[in-house]
Amino acid sequence: MLILKRDIFYALAVSLLALGPAAVQAEVAPVASPSITPQSPAQPQSNSITDALVEAAGKLNPQATDIEKSERDALVAFYQKRGSPLWIANAAITDGARALARELSSAMAYGLDPKAFIVPDLASGVPSDPKLLAEFDVTITRAALAYARHARGGRIASPAQMLNSNLDRKPQLIAPAIVLDTLAQSTEPDAALRGFHPKHPQFERLRQAYLKALPAEGAAKPLNAAAKKLRANMEMWRWMWDDLGPLHVFNNIPEFMQYVYMDGHVIRSEKIVVGMLDKQSSIFSRPLKYVVLRPKWRVPESIMVREVWPSLLRGGGLMRQYGLEVETKSGEPRNWRTIDWAKDDIRNYNVTQAPGPNSSLGYVKFSFPSQHTIFMHDTPDKWMFKSTRRTLSHGCLRVQKPMQLAEIILREDKGWDAAKVAMMSRAGPLNNEIAIDKTIPIHLAYFTAWVDDDGRLKAFSDIYGHEKRVTQALDGAWAKINKGRDHLAPVQPNFNPATVAQSKPAASAGRKDASVSEMINNAMGISF
Repeated sequence: MLILKRDIFYALAVSLLALGPAAVQAEVAPVASPSITPQSPAQPQSNSITDALVEAAGKLNPQATDIEKSERDALVAFYQKRGSPLWIANAAITDGARALARELSSAMAYGLDPKAFIVPDLASGVPSDPKLLAEFDVTITRAALAYARHARGGRIASPAQMLNSNLDRKPQLIAPAIVLDTLAQSTEPDAALRGFHPKHPQFERLRQAYLKALPAEGAAKPLNAAAKKLRANMEMWRWMWDDLGPLHVFNNIPEFMQYVYMDGHVIRSEKIVVGMLDKQSSIFSRPLKYVVLRPKWRVPESIMVREVWPSLLRGGGLMRQYGLEVETKSGEPRNWRTIDWAKDDIRNYNVTQAPGPNSSLGYVKFSFPSQHTIFMHDTPDKWMFKSTRRTLSHGCLRVQKPMQLAEIILREDKGWDAAKVAMMSRAGPLNNEIAIDKTIPIHLAYFTAWVDDDGRLKAFSDIYGHEKRVTQALDGAWAKINKGRDHLAPVQPNFNPATVAQSKPAASAGRKDASVSEMINNAMGISF
C-alpha cells in the first residue's frame, strides 16, 4: 500500500511539473486565513522543471558557430522567462508540437533537408523524468530554430568567404528571440515555420517549379539536375533583402538584363553588359548615391597596375593616345611626364579620363559605392549590346539607353522632367554629381532560373559558376568548391619596374576614328 501511494504521488508531481509554474503554484500555495498572516510558501517544485529546461537549453556543441551560440543564448533566456515547456501541456504532447514535427519532416518541399531538423519520437509520449522531459521539449524548439535559420539562407552563413568573394550576400536571418516568440504565440506553429521563408513572389514561383521537378513521393532518389538548379536559385533568394524597394533597379547578371521596378511592376527593361569571366561583376545590393552627368572616369587600380604602369615605364604611350591624366589621391593634378615611374608606385595616384563624347563612361554614371568599385554607366560602344553573351566589361555594368534610366530616377527623386535631364547631360557642369535623397536600391543579382508572369520557366547559363558552388554547398560537397581568386586582394605588379623601364618603348597604334574606349580595348585586350 505504501509503494502504491508513493507511485500515485510521483505521477501527480510529474503531471504538475509539465503544467508549468502557474499550475504548480496554484496547487501548493497555502490557504490564507483572514485573521492570520500566511507564511511564505515553500519554493515551488516547478523550479526543478524550469532549471531542467534552462540546463537543456544551455547545452552546445563544441564546434558551434557564432549563430548557433546566439540561438543557445536566446533559448536560455526564453525558457528562463517562460519557466515551463513549450510543446507539452497537461502532461501530453500538444497538437502544435505534432503539426510542427510534420512540417519539419516535410522540409524538402521548401528546398531544405529534413535530416537537419532532429525531433524526438513523439509516439513514445512524454518522459516522466524532469530532465528527460526538458530535453524532449528543448530538442523540438531547437529544431524549429534551425529550420528558421535555414529558411533564411543560414546553411551558407557567409557566401563571400565560403563560396566566392564576389558573392557579397548574407543570409537574411531573423533574430532567434523573434523566432521563439513567434512560435510561442502562434496557434499554428507549422504555419509560423512556413512564414519564415522569403516572401518574394519569385521565390514561391521557383518553389512550385521545384516541386514538379522532385522525385515521385516516396521514391528514395537523389535530386535531378533540374531540381538542384531550382533549389540553388531558391537559396539565393534567401539572401536577398526582404524589401527590395518601392523603386529599385534589378540587374540579373546571367540574363544580361536590367529591370526597373515601381511598386512591384516592371516599368523598364533593357540590356546590360557585364564583367568578363576573369573580371566578374560582383553580386551585391547598395542604395544609389549619385547620378553623375558628363562623368570623369577613374581607371580601376587593377588596370592602372597591370596596363597603365608598364606603359608609363616605356614612355606613356597609352596616356597620350587615350587622354589619360594622373592626379593625387586628394585630386590634385600631377604631370605624369615628370614622375620617375621606375621608383614611384602608380598606386599612390589616380589615373583619370576627362569627360567627353569619347569617354569610356559616356554621358552618365550611376554610383552606389561599395568595396567592389563597381557602378553602372553609359558607353560609346553600342555594338556590345548586339552580342548574345555580353560578358565584355571589366566588372562595371554598361547600360543600354541609360539616359532613360536617369530620367526615371531624377523624376522620382528631384521632380525633373526629361528636357532638364537632357539639357544638363549636354551642357551642364562636367562630372556633375547629383546626390540622390530617396532610397533607391541597386541590386546586382545572380539568378539562372526565372519564372515569368505567364508561368514559363526560363533558364540562363551559370556564367560565373555561382549556381554550381551553391549546389555543391547544399549537397555537402564543400571540398569540391572552387572559390576562385579573392578579387578584393591588393593588386600587385607582375613585373619589375626597373626592367620594364629599360625596355624599348611600345609603338602606339590605333584607328583615328576609333573611340577612346575602343582603342583602350584593342591596346589592352580588355573592356571597361
